[in-house]
Amino acid sequence: MGKAKRAVPEFDDVAPWGTYRLNPLIGAALRFGQSLPRFLAPLTKVTRHPVKYWVSRPIDLKIWGLKLRLSPRGNISEQKLYTAPGNFDRPELQAMQRVLENGGTFVDIGANAGVYSFWAHSCSKGKARVLGFEPDPEMCRRLQFNLASNAMSNVTIMPCALSDAEGTATFWVNDSQRGTNSLEAPSGPAAAKRRTIEVPIRTLSNVLIEQGITAIDVLKIDVEGHEPPILRHFFANAPRDCWPHLLIGEILHLPAAELAVLVPEDAYELIGQTNLNAIWRRR
Repeated sequence: MGKAKRAVPEFDDVAPWGTYRLNPLIGAALRFGQSLPRFLAPLTKVTRHPVKYWVSRPIDLKIWGLKLRLSPRGNISEQKLYTAPGNFDRPELQAMQRVLENGGTFVDIGANAGVYSFWAHSCSKGKARVLGFEPDPEMCRRLQFNLASNAMSNVTIMPCALSDAEGTATFWVNDSQRGTNSLEAPSGPAAAKRRTIEVPIRTLSNVLIEQGITAIDVLKIDVEGHEPPILRHFFANAPRDCWPHLLIGEILHLPAAELAVLVPEDAYELIGQTNLNAIWRRR
């Protein structure tokens, strides 16, 4: 019985938003957790408990003024978003807002559930152009539902992965935790929990040419270990004028010497660092 309750529910992209509102008690507990100040953030793990472990269907919530349908489990980004949207990667999102509040271009590499793309839309009041990349067909399906529910015509999601070549590649999918999907093959016991699919791969420089993008205001990259090939190819092939003003990346696990080569030191300065991401600004 317990295991059935913890299964990842099927995402419904047909029923209109509002079909899966939380019952009043669970909704009130979740809203209480969302209202807690940052120093009480650990308590939100308690207030989200009824959603994460008891709800057996998608949930429809309003977050950042957007009508979003999220999965109660199976994706840590969705869980963090419905648990405490005000605390979600706060330094990163604040840095984005300072650059994008009057518009601009945001590139989201590894869009996943679309949290960063939704924030780029929300913080710019729909004035930013958003280009996201997400190779997982299931996450693309969820993204397209949420985009349509909010008529976000300024957001484009490309159903492909980025790399340093054009073609196809093996993509490793973790159905129980989609935030760990990657082009990088897992090792050890983790491999047994994954399945593989073939996905198209593109280079960022080629896509930017096709999309007519000549300048990037903010670029965020989080692709579970495949960041180096993407960034190396981009900085080697994209015109310098196209390099992003702000770069946010989950690449702190890399050695300092590799980071120094990957993100050109003559062009960028590190202005922020969190548990997950580094934030660079163009000099």
